[in-house]
Amino acid sequence: MKIDKIYVISLEATNPQKQKEIVSKLDSLLENHGNVGYEIVQGFDGRNGNVPGFCTPYDAWKLEGSDHSWWNRPLLGGELGCTISHVSCWQKIAEGNEHEQNVLILEDDFKPLGAIDNIVAPTVDWDIALLGRYVFDSNSEQSVDAVWVKPNRSYNAHAYVIKKHTAIKYLKEYNLLDNVIPVDEFMCATWYQHPREDIAKLYPPKIQALSLKNELITQKRNPKDSNIEHSAPLTDDTYFEILDTSNWELWKEKYVNKTLASGEYDLMVDDLGDNIYEFPLFTPKFCKEVVALAETLDNWTENRHEYYPTNDVLLQDIRLQDIYHRVLKEVVYPLCVHLWHLEGPKWLDMYSENFMIRYTTQKQSHLSLHHDHSDISMVVKLNDEFEGGGTWFPRYGTLSNPSKIGTASLHPGRVTHRHGARPITAGKRYITVSFMRQDK
Repeated sequence: MKIDKIYVISLEATNPQKQKEIVSKLDSLLENHGNVGYEIVQGFDGRNGNVPGFCTPYDAWKLEGSDHSWWNRPLLGGELGCTISHVSCWQKIAEGNEHEQNVLILEDDFKPLGAIDNIVAPTVDWDIALLGRYVFDSNSEQSVDAVWVKPNRSYNAHAYVIKKHTAIKYLKEYNLLDNVIPVDEFMCATWYQHPREDIAKLYPPKIQALSLKNELITQKRNPKDSNIEHSAPLTDDTYFEILDTSNWELWKEKYVNKTLASGEYDLMVDDLGDNIYEFPLFTPKFCKEVVALAETLDNWTENRHEYYPTNDVLLQDIRLQDIYHRVLKEVVYPLCVHLWHLEGPKWLDMYSENFMIRYTTQKQSHLSLHHDHSDISMVVKLNDEFEGGGTWFPRYGTLSNPSKIGTASLHPGRVTHRHGARPITAGKRYITVSFMRQDK
């Protein structure tokens, strides 16, 4: 894919240290970026609440009474600033050199996962090409070829290639600054029927978008939010709903499967045979938020395990160990006792080592056959945006690869259930793993 120009949006565009950091990342992203002109664009800082006279926030953005946490709150000043910043880039493209037809727009927290020099160009017409995104549902997306897919509802505006005629179309036919909404909400509405009727009417789909099947650029900060609204890494004061554990019953209602939590084990558990079980444990809301949290904190390790290292992060390092262990103690441990007729109080008060693993085609796509250091092991599927994968038990000829996110699988650890993670062939696979044992 040919790229003629690069714009990088930053609130610290004039900071020499930030400039150096951005150029270093461009070196990783484009081996020959010296042949492509780039400009670090000063982002508009809207966090102080000032609304410039040339734009108007969409007055119906907040849905009063809605239980949708993303739409039932006011437009943030940072979101306003982020939208203005992207529009300013579209204006630069529209008014720029005629030879600059394909322009890559990045937000300064972009994180390269590989070089993009040799991306195969799409074989169909397109207006916008996403090189990274947060996907809501990839199951019904239409594949274009081995590299590209037509995206459905997707978020993030941290890395996309936009054509000059598309930038002009955005400016002339949509008038985003007259009714400002978050820029990624706007962009996905322009290629996919937005679930909110008012947004769909305000910004109907007229754009042909494509997305890489395997993203090559991600973000350091929250993958569900635009980075411009956050000027610093996550701190102890940053709010994530999943971390609000002050009310256990409310948290459990949001994030844990209600029927399983009520103790209806025999109704909810599927026996795959040979002491391998699957059951719904967490809600989709939990899965999406825990992945977002892990990517935001970006505490991934690669050598934590001595024998079979994975690209993982301990849940205690993303502030979820205590609440996750409570789920195990109140829901999963009683289920284990029920399934295996376990005796003695220690089974209801096991130690748990809990961590999240990230499999990617670029870094680690599989895990070799091994035994776990546990009495009982649990794996939870957190996302759908991958192909292949699953937990393979060769002794029993059984593959655990649940169809629905939030589904957990249980099996004995130690010696009887040697297993491995089958390779993924596309996308990213996120799972949480629990090693549960009576002794530490």
